[in-house]
Amino acid sequence: MPMSLEECNALVAKLARQPQFACYREAITEGSKREPIIDGCGSELAISCRKCGVEGAEGCARAYLEAPPVALVLCANRLEEGEAEDALRHELVHAYDICAAKRDLTKCMPLAYSEVRAARESECKKGTISYPFCEWFRESCIRRTAANATRTIFPAEADWCVGEVFKEALADLAPTPSDSGLGPRTPASIPTMTPRADAPNAR
Repeated sequence: MPMSLEECNALVAKLARQPQFACYREAITEGSKREPIIDGCGSELAISCRKCGVEGAEGCARAYLEAPPVALVLCANRLEEGEAEDALRHELVHAYDICAAKRDLTKCMPLAYSEVRAARESECKKGTISYPFCEWFRESCIRRTAANATRTIFPAEADWCVGEVFKEALADLAPTPSDSGLGPRTPASIPTMTPRADAPNAR
């Protein structure tokens, strides 16, 4: 059963106190102090709940980012309590990639990179009942989920873009404490992702 706005806002307040979510929000705020890639990245990320309609960015989304300023919206009328945490994790990854890692998600390969990371932290996260033992199945879930998400904007190139960035994106855990000491990426360390000669023509 979908949550009420009150239930959704209470859940957001609870999740915001958890270390991983706090880590993302702090990293987004710090990263936003550098020159933003889009308008509205220079302030603390706002998270809110809303009864979403069927027009525009809300469409059929469970959660989405809006800008400017960059803000995360959860669609309470499309989320049950158990789904809201995954939706929040997914969009926090995108917000970090846009505002802190300075990835341009209007381009295929950076979008695919971000979708791999988002799927790893949400739909296909470790410990889910479907993927408790076999990492191969989990990676298949991540690859499929990322390709489906990328395909909504880049229908012809999605599979190729995900394949090109998959290994590196899967290993990129920034900015979480489990990031093996790498820490949040600086703009100079972001891969350029130069297309190969056999890449699809459109980008």
